Amino acid sequence: MSTAQNRLSWKTLTECLDPVAWLRAKTGFMAWTYEAEILRDNALSLRVIRKSRQIGITTTIAHEAVWKAYTTPNRVILIVSPSDRQSKNVMDRLQNIINANETLHREMIRNNTSEVKLSNGSVIMALPNNPDRLRGFTATDIYLDEAAHFLNDAPVMAAIKPMLIASKGTFTVVSTPYGKRGIFWEQYQIAVNQQGVDPTVKAYDLYPSTISPLITQDELLKEQDRLYDLEYKQEYLGEFVEQTDIYITLETILACVDTSIDWKEYQTGSWGIAHGEPNHSYIMGIDFAKQRDQTVVIILENVHGVLWVRHISAWSSMDYSDQIGRIMQLCKTFNVERIAADQTGVGEALIEDLHRAVGSVIGVLFTQTSKLDMAGRLKALLEKHLAKLPNDKKLIMQLNSLHYEVSKTGNILFASPEKERLHDDYLWALALACRHCYEPEQTDGPAVYFSGGPTDDESWIIKI
Repeated sequence: MSTAQNRLSWKTLTECLDPVAWLRAKTGFMAWTYEAEILRDNALSLRVIRKSRQIGITTTIAHEAVWKAYTTPNRVILIVSPSDRQSKNVMDRLQNIINANETLHREMIRNNTSEVKLSNGSVIMALPNNPDRLRGFTATDIYLDEAAHFLNDAPVMAAIKPMLIASKGTFTVVSTPYGKRGIFWEQYQIAVNQQGVDPTVKAYDLYPSTISPLITQDELLKEQDRLYDLEYKQEYLGEFVEQTDIYITLETILACVDTSIDWKEYQTGSWGIAHGEPNHSYIMGIDFAKQRDQTVVIILENVHGVLWVRHISAWSSMDYSDQIGRIMQLCKTFNVERIAADQTGVGEALIEDLHRAVGSVIGVLFTQTSKLDMAGRLKALLEKHLAKLPNDKKLIMQLNSLHYEVSKTGNILFASPEKERLHDDYLWALALACRHCYEPEQTDGPAVYFSGGPTDDESWIIKI
């Protein structure tokens, strides 16, 4: 064998054994230091990666899956994401990696929105965290991407544990933190405790987001100013935030999230269904924009006593006249039966305009008392599982970010959104709609609730 052939064989062998070298040669992927560490730890039985946002880990595991599939025959690689949309995004990423190299592309004998199969018998699948779809495989490698956001942790683990036992395969769990709860927190604790004891187990701490060469400290500071404290600490600093003064717990909220709700952005700023069902009626809650917030409209449907979120619209920097026009259109397409709107920052005139345009409108003046009434009733609905929520990140984060304190007189007070840099428009739009899902007292004009608002035994309706 010639010297040139020796060099070629050694180069090929190095690339097959070293994923960093192979990926650089075949796909052009230039791994950063922390990505290279993960790739070269590919044989570990358990890797738990605690990360911050936008540092490229989903891209890294997608490349690793491609390397494993092409360099070892008959591998069955499973990448599980929190939703169907996210799993399709992962598959798009995988196929883009493969299609960019003609040699790799030729070895692909089947591909669709959830699977790639190669001529060497290896398969890569990207699936949502639906236990029914996960059963029946014997996977050699399992990746859970953004595992902290899985809604059905226990059934998912019950579905994948037999695969790992049967194949003695690798298990990689990746996520930004989302509270000290669920599958990600549990697996992270296991990895931390076993690291240094079991050489096949490793925990990674990849934060803050500035570890990525693409994110500057100035950009991070801009995100800190834009986000509320809980979201910033979790997503950009990678912190497991201890929630001690949260009014509605994350567990309570997630128990009401229903993944069967078709939740997609069908036009800019609008999610859910585009129009109501014939002969159905709906209730609308509106939190009008104040300062840096958005105007948020949430539409509910009462289905046998359970309130389902069917639609959310969110508008920024829009004239009130244009907002009224959009609200009128939503009322027509959804057969909205009644509306509850925050009147606090917009005044009576806007509520009067809205009443003239669409009919039954309740204007609510926000005080600590009225907010406690609405938040208390919303909390009770969620605790009794009488509300069904979409898997909408903003809605969930805002519901879980309502901070409270107890005054010296024993009253519950909610933290000021301005003080805490919170956005709470989704929260109060939902609370308004939920609070007024009953027949209000009839008035000739829009109703305004002062103080504590209506209760079971008294009404504070005032005609205007």
